[in-house]
Amino acid sequence: MRRPFVVLWTSLAAVFLFSWIYLPVLSKYRDLKSQDEKIAQEITGLEEKIKVLLEERDLLKNDVTYLEKVIRDELGLVRPGETVYKFVSDGKPNRQDAPPEAEETARV
Repeated sequence: MRRPFVVLWTSLAAVFLFSWIYLPVLSKYRDLKSQDEKIAQEITGLEEKIKVLLEERDLLKNDVTYLEKVIRDELGLVRPGETVYKFVSDGKPNRQDAPPEAEETARV
């Protein structure tokens, strides 16, 4: 009668010990796996961004028409003799064109 009782308690102790050791390790493993997947996605995104930037760098070095387009768009430069027209819609300032003070008064 005593033998099954000892086996039962030994089994329960083994299960408890196994759970006590294994479950925190499993939880930590899942956290690390999740972190690894996030970092892998971030790396993939950064590699794509690097690829785009390298292509743009090559275009800026080798393609004169692309370089001219970038200079015109980002710096607003024009060739001598060109006339630039800026169209304004319905008299209301755009959020981009409005000074910061105008935005503050509009919110109040």
